[in-house]
Amino acid sequence: MIRKMLFSILFVYSLSIPAQTTISETLNYDTAVKKIQIKSEEIAYREEGAGDKVLLFVHGLSSNMQAWTKNIATLKADYTTIVLDLPGYGKSSKNTKHYSMADYACFINDFIQQKELENVSLIGHSMGGQVAMHTVLKHPENFEKLILIAPAGIETFTPQEAGVLKVSYTAEMVQNATEEQIRNNFKMNFYEFPADAEFMVKDRIAMIEASDFKEHSIIIVNNIAAMLDEPVLEDLDKIKIPVLMIFGKEDALIPNRYFHPTQDLLYLSKTAKEQLPQLEVKIIEKAGHFVNFEKADAVNREIEDFMNQE
Repeated sequence: MIRKMLFSILFVYSLSIPAQTTISETLNYDTAVKKIQIKSEEIAYREEGAGDKVLLFVHGLSSNMQAWTKNIATLKADYTTIVLDLPGYGKSSKNTKHYSMADYACFINDFIQQKELENVSLIGHSMGGQVAMHTVLKHPENFEKLILIAPAGIETFTPQEAGVLKVSYTAEMVQNATEEQIRNNFKMNFYEFPADAEFMVKDRIAMIEASDFKEHSIIIVNNIAAMLDEPVLEDLDKIKIPVLMIFGKEDALIPNRYFHPTQDLLYLSKTAKEQLPQLEVKIIEKAGHFVNFEKADAVNREIEDFMNQE
């Protein structure tokens, strides 16, 4: 009798505990996603528009496909636009804790092959820009043009600098960040934090309670190490397609102010152009690192102008 009573109490108690959700379940996207199996991963993506030319968007570190919402809203009128969540992010699966830039490049090229996409131009922001460069370098035949928005991978770090950065940013720091720290980190990505970016902060705070947030935190830190270990500057001369690079003039993250205080966006642009004579660079006023969201209209115009060039 006592055992039955204890079982009943425990059963009722267990029903009262809400099931812990995953990051994928926590995120509320404004549009439903499709999913495609690539190797061991399930990749979430959205496809809108019906143009002959395809714009394929790759998000940055600690981000997801929602970062491109303002760009898709305009560009889908003239292009087929596809945004995806990289493995380890958003609503895509995370079947390892170690994704390299080369791994992500393989996923994107496999995505293009499985979807049988043609006339593709690749657009990447921040880490996504570095991934985009690796992707084009691996299979240049897949792409017509490359658009890099505040890309990582151009700025290089010495082994000593990279070592300091790797030990300075840990998974525990990601997991234990306070709401104030999270908000401040997001504000660093903007010249003036826009009200319509508030969802990014709320989504990041909501992730803290997700059952797979620890794994996600480890992926973020390992991605930082991969970015440091896989620069692309020395291989840029192998990219022969037209390339557009867009920066926000007040970018507080690139270049790194601590290690490279004498460098600026003009220095990075000049460095890249030495390897890429066909490179076109645009710097947008009153915009930070997240220029594609903060100044979406200006970025969209630059993308459309670039895409219209023969």
